[in-house]
Amino acid sequence: MAKHNTLISQQNDLDQFAPPDHVGTTNVRLSDKDFCDAFEMVLGTVAPGGEAEPHHHETEHQIIYILRGQANVGLGDDPKKLCGPGTVIRIPPNLKHAVVATGDEDFQCVIIYSPPLPKREDVPVLAKRLL
Repeated sequence: MAKHNTLISQQNDLDQFAPPDHVGTTNVRLSDKDFCDAFEMVLGTVAPGGEAEPHHHETEHQIIYILRGQANVGLGDDPKKLCGPGTVIRIPPNLKHAVVATGDEDFQCVIIYSPPLPKREDVPVLAKRLL
């Protein structure tokens, strides 16, 4: 029975990281390729004014579900749209996108990538904080 203990964890016990080309962002990988080759799930927290600079993913579909806070979200060449809790953002491969946290509270979201992202230059965040 002890072999299943690794399947349950608290988010504050998981490693935190800052993804490349993101400012003021702390992510926690909730599920990775080792668990399921089909998707990766991340909890993202962006401080007010923080951002994911414009970028795209070659092969990954991305879904963002906003839990709290607000952000201006840009998709392709469309005007940025202010998004808040309950918003679902679907981003197909190769679509340029950017997210900028607005307001005075952290922007927090769940992000799913399918397939999982390839290895990249994530920067570990040493200090854990309650989200």
